[in-house]
Amino acid sequence: MNIENDNIYDLIAKSFSGELTDEENANLNNWKSEDKLNILEYSDFADIWKHSNRLAMSSSIDLPKSLGTTRKKAGIDRKRVKWLPVFAQIAAVLVLAVLISALYNLFLVTKPNEKTEAIVYQQVKASYGTQSRVELADGTIVFLNSGSTLRFPGSFSGMKTRNVELTGEGHFEVAKNKEQPFIVDIHKIQVKVLGTTFNLEAYNNNSSFTIALVEGSIQLQQKTSNGVTDLMQMKPNQVAFYNQTENKLTWKTEDDLNKYTAWTEGKIVLSNDPVNTVIQKLENWYNVDIELADRKLEKYRFTGTFIDEPLEQVLNILNLTSKMEYTVIPATKLGDNSYSKRKIILKSK
Repeated sequence: MNIENDNIYDLIAKSFSGELTDEENANLNNWKSEDKLNILEYSDFADIWKHSNRLAMSSSIDLPKSLGTTRKKAGIDRKRVKWLPVFAQIAAVLVLAVLISALYNLFLVTKPNEKTEAIVYQQVKASYGTQSRVELADGTIVFLNSGSTLRFPGSFSGMKTRNVELTGEGHFEVAKNKEQPFIVDIHKIQVKVLGTTFNLEAYNNNSSFTIALVEGSIQLQQKTSNGVTDLMQMKPNQVAFYNQTENKLTWKTEDDLNKYTAWTEGKIVLSNDPVNTVIQKLENWYNVDIELADRKLEKYRFTGTFIDEPLEQVLNILNLTSKMEYTVIPATKLGDNSYSKRKIILKSK
């Protein structure tokens, strides 16, 4: 039975992929029974197919055409096979299979791995009562306040944006790069900048976040399931307040932002602040829990600057300027050998 060369390669290819019809299978068996050399040729292709299982192929291949090309390159020609020992044919096929495997692994396996480089993140935390300074790979300078944490990649190379994550309070001096915006992630919202200076307070135990823009311009954005939504574009000397509970954003303009940035110089600055704001600042700075036991104290406002004073001294000064007194409950040892925070209870005199 005579079958065109191209047709027989179609049948061989289909036999390896299990797509032969009953009629095509009969034709292939008849072709193999016509000549022992046909059986040897089929076996040679079967060896190549077996070795090709280890190849990583990223796109579809014209298998019949490839078989024909391989047949010629490997010397699997029915006229020439008669003059070659069987072991020489098999050796040629196996060498070709190994070469093909090496080429596919070099160009189709190695290259994707080279493109996919794992991003290595670093994390810096400022201990309570201290401040830390971090310089990022792009030249951005970040000051971290007491108990704050910054997570960032070791390099921004190859990224569309420069993303970092902040928990606590940070003062950012962002290196300018119009092609690669700088984004600070603070849970429900994020701050997008090109190059500017701003202060961001976003402690987990605070009900609201505070963003104070010193210079430049920043875009406040809210993260949603569909991406991000622009909230407002801030200008210098604007201070924005984002309430997490109410999902509400408010803002105002202030002539002096010192009360928001003085902590970078080791200062606690109060400027007509309500007692709840004072409590938040002291809790984060000294790592204590403060309980307001008397709601009458909510009407008081406090002004003052404290530089490296112990907590008790700060409380004594507040006590002298208002009808407030405090009680300190010392830290206690817990079952895991750690210690609880000190607790301060504030009440009216």
